[in-house]
Amino acid sequence: MRASSLRARPGSVDDAQPLLDRAEQADGNSPVSDQALLSAVQEQRELRVFTRVGDAEPLAVGIVGQGELDLVVDPPVRGNGVGTEALRILLDSPAAREPAPGGSTGPLAWAHGENPAATALLRGAGFEPVRSLYRMALDPARLPADEIDPFAVELPSGFVLRTFDATPNATGDAHPADAHAWVHVNSRAFASHPEQGRVSLEDFALMRAEPWFDPEDLFLVATADTNHTAGFTWVKTLRGEDGLVETELYVIGVDPDFAGTGLGKALLKVTLTRMAHHTPKRITLYVDGDNTRAVGMYEGAGFTIDSRSTQWRGPQVSE
Repeated sequence: MRASSLRARPGSVDDAQPLLDRAEQADGNSPVSDQALLSAVQEQRELRVFTRVGDAEPLAVGIVGQGELDLVVDPPVRGNGVGTEALRILLDSPAAREPAPGGSTGPLAWAHGENPAATALLRGAGFEPVRSLYRMALDPARLPADEIDPFAVELPSGFVLRTFDATPNATGDAHPADAHAWVHVNSRAFASHPEQGRVSLEDFALMRAEPWFDPEDLFLVATADTNHTAGFTWVKTLRGEDGLVETELYVIGVDPDFAGTGLGKALLKVTLTRMAHHTPKRITLYVDGDNTRAVGMYEGAGFTIDSRSTQWRGPQVSE
């Protein structure tokens, strides 16, 4: 395929989903992050569908903006130069010149899982590795067998557990009180995290609109005396058409004011007991590779590293 035969058109997540599904099935990893998809839905990032000139069949999908880019090439057409040309087109777009998180220059891109082709593509475009992300997995046989009630988990003294209350505020605010509490704690717990710490009330509302969301899978822990939310844990439960269930520790966080109280380990146990309720065939979580404290906590619960993803920073895009 000649480079000039590729074109990009604006698209939607719905347009891109079939190709993204094929890529995930072929690669064994989600090809783009949830944050990238949320930003595309909110039109904070541009989604582009790449096709041949004169042909509407998608060959690749790109998402670019907010200092980041994602590129997914349809598995059947890989190795034909599509990725190289699509990446060039993305880097030439005005959205690629937006500053990366933290104000640093040069767009960020993920190579999900062990992906030699993506690594070669990014290196060839002048990108350098800057961050690692682990996917960790747990043998379902390691789930608690005799303690299936999350509310039976012993918490540190002075804390109580509840599930997320989706009831809208009585004041006319469209967001539930628990939504405000979750976003506040999440922003504090992940203040230095380039993606998780930026989740807004609107992002959180879109996440709760996903078909997999279940408020019974989202737990908040609060102080018993003041009802001040101190932490949370969230289980993402996916049910396949074949009836198989997969659970992911979507995110777990503790307000820094309550660090060192033992809430993290208690919330992890809450997570595992809730997962046991779903009888999953697969259990995963994602954690930054340099977060040695969290990695150690998960390894202590029996998780092992299943795959490694790498984030790359590209050269500064000229005006």
